[in-house]
Amino acid sequence: MKKILLAVFIILFAANDFYAQDKKLDVKAQVRVRSQADNRDFNSDTDLFGFTELRTRLGVNLYPETGYRGFIQIQDSRIYGTEPSTLADTKNVDLHQAYVYVENFLSLEKVDVKVGRMEVIYGNQRLIGAVGWHNVGRSFDGGIIKIKKEKVNLDLFAFQVNEQLNVGDSLDNVLMGAWGKITAAESHTIQPFAIYESQMKTDNLDRFTLGIQVNGKVGKFFHETEFAYQLGTITTGSEQDVKALMAAVNFGYKFGGKNKPVISAGIDYLSGDNDLTDDEYKVFNTLYATNHKFYGFMDYFLNIPVHSLGVGLTDIHGKIGLSFTEKLSGGLNFHIFKSSEDYTLANGSTSTSFGTEADLTIKYKSSKSLSVQGGISIFSPGEIFEEVRGEDTSMWAYFMTIFNF
Repeated sequence: MKKILLAVFIILFAANDFYAQDKKLDVKAQVRVRSQADNRDFNSDTDLFGFTELRTRLGVNLYPETGYRGFIQIQDSRIYGTEPSTLADTKNVDLHQAYVYVENFLSLEKVDVKVGRMEVIYGNQRLIGAVGWHNVGRSFDGGIIKIKKEKVNLDLFAFQVNEQLNVGDSLDNVLMGAWGKITAAESHTIQPFAIYESQMKTDNLDRFTLGIQVNGKVGKFFHETEFAYQLGTITTGSEQDVKALMAAVNFGYKFGGKNKPVISAGIDYLSGDNDLTDDEYKVFNTLYATNHKFYGFMDYFLNIPVHSLGVGLTDIHGKIGLSFTEKLSGGLNFHIFKSSEDYTLANGSTSTSFGTEADLTIKYKSSKSLSVQGGISIFSPGEIFEEVRGEDTSMWAYFMTIFNF
């Protein structure tokens, strides 16, 4: 609580000072409450359990002069009732974002710089995302150089993912790369990218991810295609050459009419490896993605490749969305999850079936500041999950309220 009060005091003090100087200030806040009913253990003999998450964010944009902007955001993330008592003060407060944004850096026209601690979103978040669903969310420490042209934008970024404070920077993890966005035609964009990860002064990780994403729409038809290839070296016992692939094709159609239905379908492919003892590592790693957005809301494939057991993931999915009223909408997603390589079961046979998932979501936007949503999901395990996780159908539900100020 002391940290929260101190942070609030600092922000209010800064606000007062800026108002006194007649300079622009923009304060943002969010309170998000999410209750969950969890029965995701694939065991019908166990009862579900419930818990409630609370995430509170307070941030302020500061504009000291033209071409300069600063943003500071604190966050408290907690689960109801996890403190030792109602008088306890568990330290859940963190500096979620704190960065400076400079336009036309060093008088270079159309070259901006952003440095500090920040959320980062690139493309559709299949590789680098903010993971907004998570009760904490992801932040990176580092900087971005933004080169902006009329139809071509390019971000050059470098982030310190892990700092061990060892001599010679050994075991530090760094992430750097380039992400472009080209407006090829009206309503069509091409986003090429190159991402590099390294564990410094070791041979444990030295991986490149190269790829491209294409988005577009023609009338009411929309499409998305993404391809990425990983190469380099990784040590998982012995050093192996990385040769992994990701490909995704998605398409859909937005209808007119009262309910404005939207239907879409697609397939996501992440390569796997059924022999991790050879000299090639074929498992695709989704890096810092927002996987909740893509591979089912029940989060069985949140950490890839760990949750896909190293044999990859093929997700065949279909989705439908409806607007019941101006404020009320809903959606239904269906996934067929398969491994990309054969998984050997305990009896010696092989399978590619993880299972199927259905996610139903309802959203109501009461006002500009208040929205509520809820959902229920069901997962029916296939042969692989039946052996690894359990044989029974699992269920999960949530109800979430979001206040934005």
